[in-house]
Amino acid sequence: MAAGPLRINTGFTPPVSGLLEQIMIEAFKRVDVEMSFYELPAERSLKLVVSGVDDGDCCRIPRAIRRDYPGLIRVPESVYVARFSAFAKRPVPEVLSWNDLKPYNVATVTGWKIIVNNLRRVSPATTHVVDHPQSMFEMLQRDRIDIASFGYLSGLWRLKQQGLDREIEVIDPPLAAEPLYLYLHPKHEGLAPRLATVLRKMKREGLIEQLTMQVLEKLPLIQ
Repeated sequence: MAAGPLRINTGFTPPVSGLLEQIMIEAFKRVDVEMSFYELPAERSLKLVVSGVDDGDCCRIPRAIRRDYPGLIRVPESVYVARFSAFAKRPVPEVLSWNDLKPYNVATVTGWKIIVNNLRRVSPATTHVVDHPQSMFEMLQRDRIDIASFGYLSGLWRLKQQGLDREIEVIDPPLAAEPLYLYLHPKHEGLAPRLATVLRKMKREGLIEQLTMQVLEKLPLIQ
């Protein structure tokens, strides 16, 4: 029986998940490998790839993965630079770094490793790690927490979907901006250099920048 398309997951939510899907579709097409893309809870996505049930996770920060999932294979070319931000009700507090979160009650979402790890390091007044971004922003709206930490674009998208964008805003600058990498199950190790080559070529062609702009143009109210 022929193997089906590779299953590539993402723990990101719209609109970033849509951008990553478009990049992956083009990259896998160029290496002549069939691929299906799935949006899953971030922690579940990783565990399915580690277990070999699924084939890859798009995308992760290396230092956030290295300790807990050393067996995964990193495609050695970044896919996207993600911003990770703090969100608060108006008037927003001054938060310029992770350490500035210490006096606050803060929440984030399971599986967002860079945020979870930094909250563990900083140890805010209270830390809540919830399963869904909708729950996190509802907690913020109801004053159960002071700050929510999430991906910049995904957070703005979620606020708009929940009708909370007039009450809650993103705090600038972002807490971090990090390059993200595609990770594969070890059985696909031979595919990693081929994908890295096509990702570099897509960047030289300006295609990834073009796809990014197409996503942003659909979101005029949150740029």
